[in-house]
Amino acid sequence: MVFGFFRRKRRDEEPPKGEPPSVKELRKLLKEGKAAEVVKLLKDRHRENAELTALYFEALVEAGKREEAEKLLKEVGKENLPPSAVAKLLEEPKEEKKESLLEKFKRGLRKTREWVGLSRFFSSKRKVDEEFYEELEELLIKLDLGVDEAVSLVEEVRKKGLTSVEEVKEYLKKRFKEVLSGCRGGLNLSKKPSVILFVGVNGSGKTTSVGKLAYKLTKEGKKVLVVAADTFRAAATEQLKVWAERAKADFVGDGEGADPGAVLYRGLKKAFEEGYDAVLVDTAGRLHTKEHLLREMQKLVKVVKKFDPEGPSEVLLVLDATIGQNSINQAKMFSSAVDLTGIILTKLDGTAKGGAVIPICKKLKLPVKFVGVGEGVEDLQPFDPDKFVEAMFD
Repeated sequence: MVFGFFRRKRRDEEPPKGEPPSVKELRKLLKEGKAAEVVKLLKDRHRENAELTALYFEALVEAGKREEAEKLLKEVGKENLPPSAVAKLLEEPKEEKKESLLEKFKRGLRKTREWVGLSRFFSSKRKVDEEFYEELEELLIKLDLGVDEAVSLVEEVRKKGLTSVEEVKEYLKKRFKEVLSGCRGGLNLSKKPSVILFVGVNGSGKTTSVGKLAYKLTKEGKKVLVVAADTFRAAATEQLKVWAERAKADFVGDGEGADPGAVLYRGLKKAFEEGYDAVLVDTAGRLHTKEHLLREMQKLVKVVKKFDPEGPSEVLLVLDATIGQNSINQAKMFSSAVDLTGIILTKLDGTAKGGAVIPICKKLKLPVKFVGVGEGVEDLQPFDPDKFVEAMFD
């Protein structure tokens, strides 16, 4: 079964540049949890001898590359491979308990509920009187709805003549859902490739949002290319490269100080020639040089239009939820330079200002495409107004 599998190097082959890692060194890497690195190092060498083949198989199993490991097992036979690695491969993958979207929102909005006191306020049995309305107004302001919005909403509730705390709670939930229903919107992936620009100030969570969306799309079976067009911020390219590797997406980037337009052009050329489904582009966000920043955004849009006159498919503004309504000014600034198509609201788990999504929705009139409810790779979630509001209150 394995006769002829291992191949000898041809004498006329060029010798490799530098010494390849020894078996001892490869095993050390594997022991350190660097299975993906071992897979990469042995991809073109694993047929040289039985020891390298066995080591390559172990690395494939540890790196979670089941299909490639199964193919090698079938080709070589289990008698030629480490039994422990074969047994691990043949085990049924454990199904982790998945959080529902509502559970994710509840976890992400815990501070909004507990710090502001939403849960306590609406679980109390008290009269709906003037004191109640005053406290409700204060509560809504703490949620960062804004003073005008809070006063207006409390007056609306007062005129309804509701008599119980539960009725007030249900009415507010209904009103919040009505407002937010106009901000529901899915990701536009109608083209191949769909080019998505991520814009926003430094620290808003652009790079992590790119990485998390890349992970989400590759899990759905899409061919994704990540482009590091933020060449101004130190380490931005390296950070994004790590996220791309984690998401199993391909990557195009350059060193600090490189021309962002040139990096994007190279990435788009690759994407259009090689049939990618989506191109996710990280961009710079230095507010202290605002005019230059906005011109850079415009330049990147022009680069996209060289490949697709109707592109980009999306220009997503990444806003930090911890600064609440102050982010509205950022949105106005970016929309003066490029046509925004949607919002990603990050760091909801780190703020008690979860209610800010309501004035953001009303004033910007842009769909909220995703919200960040945690630091995990799966914590960038599609925005669902109904579940979001339920998680705020309960």
